[in-house]
Amino acid sequence: MDENRLVVRMLVRSREDFQAMRKKNDNRLGMKADGTEQVNLTSRSFSPKHAEMFAEISDAARAQEKAIEKKLLKVLREFPIYESWLKNVKGVGTISAGWIVGEFDIRVADTVSKLWQFAGLNPGEVIGKKSVSLADAEKSGARIVKTFENQGGEKCAIIVTDTLIRGDRLTPGFVAPFNKRLRVALCGVLADSFIKQRAPYRTFYDDYKLRLENSEREVEERTGGGKSKMVEWREAKKSHRHRAAIRYMIKAFLRDLYENWREMEELPVRPPYQEEYLGHEHVA
Repeated sequence: MDENRLVVRMLVRSREDFQAMRKKNDNRLGMKADGTEQVNLTSRSFSPKHAEMFAEISDAARAQEKAIEKKLLKVLREFPIYESWLKNVKGVGTISAGWIVGEFDIRVADTVSKLWQFAGLNPGEVIGKKSVSLADAEKSGARIVKTFENQGGEKCAIIVTDTLIRGDRLTPGFVAPFNKRLRVALCGVLADSFIKQRAPYRTFYDDYKLRLENSEREVEERTGGGKSKMVEWREAKKSHRHRAAIRYMIKAFLRDLYENWREMEELPVRPPYQEEYLGHEHVA
């Protein structure tokens, strides 16, 4: 990873650390994100002196978050994709841009499908990978893609298996096939921003959700306890259609990102794998 991208990633994650600390402190103090008090706090009453102390800690963390955001913006301005495209997309703030620039490697992502997969938006099957001890990995003869030391100092390795797993789900015993924190940043924070600010990309969300509300196409829906059933999209839970529409919206955004970013880097732009080789139309 080049230094500037690494700096962006570190700034974004540092800001996230301060934010998490502040939220935990506010929760202990019994405060909501907007500064108002939570309800039912009989067990969390503090004297004014101590309440002020906790408030000072939260204020310091919040100030640090803002300071990091300023530094992040300064570094982002060194990236053409930010200056020429991302900052002009309604709904994309400094932090979302930081996640995008810091986590995606556009030179490795030679198709938009790879962006989708890395962000956890590919419902198809992918080759599963496992984390095992380095000794076991070498003994098995499996292909090793990464070596590292765990928290206990043991040498470990990520190996490629012969098992196919869902590209957008966590499978017990296997390494996550996508970047979990990035998916939250895109399908949580960025998607919410697109919807609340009524950004142009919200059109994809609204149109797709309406299509699903009238669709007889069947989809697998989880019923709890590890079980699932097939239902028509129009009969699926509202939350299920909502999540599907969010995925569709973010995939549309990533497709535009891919095309603009690759062109700026003078790299070839290819259609998604499903369209290029299988002749399938894009679906969420």
